[in-house]
Amino acid sequence: MFLSGLCKFINPEVLPFYALIGLVFPFALFTFAIGLVLRVSRGYWKGLVWPLIILACSFLNIQKTVGGLASDAGIFSENSFSATSFNVRRMDEYNWMEGDITRKDLWKWLGENDSEILCLQEFPSKMKDKLSKTLGSYSVFTSGQISGTAIATSLKVIDTGKWFVSGEETTRGVFVDVIIGSDTLRVLNVHLQSVGLGSDDYDAVRDGTDSEDRKRLISRLSRAYSLRAKQARELNENISISPYDVLLAGDFNDTPVSYAVNAIKNMHDAFTVAGLGLGATYIGDLQGLRIDYLMYTDGLSAVDFTTCNIKLSDHRPITAKFNF
Repeated sequence: MFLSGLCKFINPEVLPFYALIGLVFPFALFTFAIGLVLRVSRGYWKGLVWPLIILACSFLNIQKTVGGLASDAGIFSENSFSATSFNVRRMDEYNWMEGDITRKDLWKWLGENDSEILCLQEFPSKMKDKLSKTLGSYSVFTSGQISGTAIATSLKVIDTGKWFVSGEETTRGVFVDVIIGSDTLRVLNVHLQSVGLGSDDYDAVRDGTDSEDRKRLISRLSRAYSLRAKQARELNENISISPYDVLLAGDFNDTPVSYAVNAIKNMHDAFTVAGLGLGATYIGDLQGLRIDYLMYTDGLSAVDFTTCNIKLSDHRPITAKFNF
């Protein structure tokens, strides 16, 4: 647990393979907690010295991983609003789940969502008009790519734009500047580098890997971690020069103790402030990880957070309410 917590300090561009250890932190924490309870229940007090030292050294990482431990959520104010972030996995247009049935349920869920700000990742741009029709009075902005980030909002929009990472042709995010009360808020929706594993890679993990499989998997994972590190640093720079307070939403493809997530400075994680439990959002082949985020600068405060219990993608949507 302690070793996996060190991932936030180690640049994957230097030691890419070490970043993989960060994936085990939630599971290591669970095992650690069971061991601690057993020692206490058996009265093995001398055996608590090192576990308590590890617990103290890891407490900040535990706060990032388990919702509610850092809670200072307030009450709703006059300028309260809600935001939702959801990787819709291309609206299942490739029938990864149940195709038309899944899409129908996705459109229904999106139409019933009442957040003033809706941030989607892996959203097909060709479905922009249908999203506008489904949401009614919302303004919709997309990356313009075949599939990418999109923001829909019922708030007044005064500016919009795209976020790029240097050296990349892919649009990594979109932003809108909206009016809330008498203030302006920048909403930035991003999708950081995916690992891009194929079905053959997942089959190899499940069924056992040979030397060629391991080389391929390590290469893809290392490349993804290195790219995310760079993307996160540039994202942090972009946020730091924003003329307004920022609400950051997105699929970061990384855990709370990762280098990439911790490269984004001076922002609060809505889940750690107002959520509960582990808040796992990824429900693909490696379940139990929280890789989707709603983060915000000091001008906002989170007062409620929910990880929605639906399975219409390989991600669960997250929604939060904020004061501004």
